[in-house]
Amino acid sequence: MRRKRPLAQIDPQRCTGCGRCIAACPLPIIAFETQDWRKYAVLQDAPRCTGCGVCEPVCPVGAISLVQRPEI
Repeated sequence: MRRKRPLAQIDPQRCTGCGRCIAACPLPIIAFETQDWRKYAVLQDAPRCTGCGVCEPVCPVGAISLVQRPEI
């Protein structure tokens, strides 16, 4: 049985909107969202996330973690 690749999960409460994850992601799937004058990163296209983990170590506040993909 093949193991599923992880999925990047971004905590909007911890995200400071620095954009490092957007710059590091090899795919254009992380973007900024703004709510109540606060900018933060979101994973826009989760099915396309390869789970490479490049975004996780570049986050200076630890707002990104790799989690198991949900069953569908």
